[in-house]
Amino acid sequence: MILNVLTDDIYIFLNVLELFPREVCAMGNLEEIIRSLGGEIIEVGRPVIRVSQAVEATGASPRQIIKSMVVISKEGPLLVIVDGESKISMKKLKKLFGKVRLASSDEVKELTGFEIGGVPPVGVPLRTIVDPRVLENDYVIGGGGRIDRLCKLDPRKIVEYQRAEVIDVRED
Repeated sequence: MILNVLTDDIYIFLNVLELFPREVCAMGNLEEIIRSLGGEIIEVGRPVIRVSQAVEATGASPRQIIKSMVVISKEGPLLVIVDGESKISMKKLKKLFGKVRLASSDEVKELTGFEIGGVPPVGVPLRTIVDPRVLENDYVIGGGGRIDRLCKLDPRKIVEYQRAEVIDVRED
């Protein structure tokens, strides 16, 4: 898989598979990862794409729901995780990582192996940024690999497994 990374006016082509083996993104492996971290898969049985749908399906608060979004930056692709009440601040990301934009649905699938709405917070072979507000929860609920599944995890396990950087990236 070849990835185009925007750098000012030049595109850099990276072979992401050389950096991250494909098995990292396998669905069976995702379930194993989540369970090994003390988490669980929640089979919802219907599409859950919005925070409000996840709240309805689980009874969790919007602050306990997380959004795992892929951002293309000058420094490469990022998995950015914020709580369900927050929005990613592209301004803050730009200050940290240069020119940034949200990944297209095709780029998300290509980079993560998952569709938008199903991107999990673990098992994704990208540099990961977690907003500190996420860590205020005992557990969080995020994408479970498909749009009809969620996962429930201790947010500290996400940071540990992904070797994530904890940085304030939500809009004020």
